[in-house]
Amino acid sequence: MKILLAKIEQIARLKLKSGLSCHDWDHVSRVCNLAIWLGKKEKADLSILMAAALLHDIKKKEEVKSKGKICHAIEGAKEAERILRKLKLEDYFISRVKHCIEAHRYRNDIKPQTIEAKVLSDADKIDALGAVGIGRSMLFAGKVGARLHNSDVRDITATNGYGQDDTFYREFMVKLRYLKDKMHTRIGKKIALERTKYMERFLDRLEKEISAKL
Repeated sequence: MKILLAKIEQIARLKLKSGLSCHDWDHVSRVCNLAIWLGKKEKADLSILMAAALLHDIKKKEEVKSKGKICHAIEGAKEAERILRKLKLEDYFISRVKHCIEAHRYRNDIKPQTIEAKVLSDADKIDALGAVGIGRSMLFAGKVGARLHNSDVRDITATNGYGQDDTFYREFMVKLRYLKDKMHTRIGKKIALERTKYMERFLDRLEKEISAKL
């Protein structure tokens, strides 16, 4: 299995080579490490978990290009199946990996049903929080031409993603602050809560600095 996982990693690296800096190989590597750490504690099948973690964002670049019109989790699961079938893996293994990838995304209606899917979902969400999450959000904001900060809008949900208003503040208000409530493992919930509190402190500081209130 180690040889097959090494081949999957090689494929994932190539597909992510020209991807977004906030969803690049560094992100996948961090999610893999988090997933394996959590998976050991949750007694997950680490081979299934690692394959899914390696491939979970292989269609993210296409989603961003479409400005959210396609779901990278659904399309990524389809691509993962094609990859794993070429590697002659068993149907059971492929179906479990596909489910992990389909269910890892925050913005879809597919709920994780297996421990591997729950762990991958938690690991991916944890990487969107804390100091790393702040950095990733700002990298994405820069990519789509967003401002550094804008807390003046009255209805943040009425602003548009993939544009000038898609700041870290908007991402936190629309999505990131809710991730702690979407976790599936006890340890994941604890880590997510701590990282969320850190982001809240950062936003408070950012607002004060921009408003010259320090």
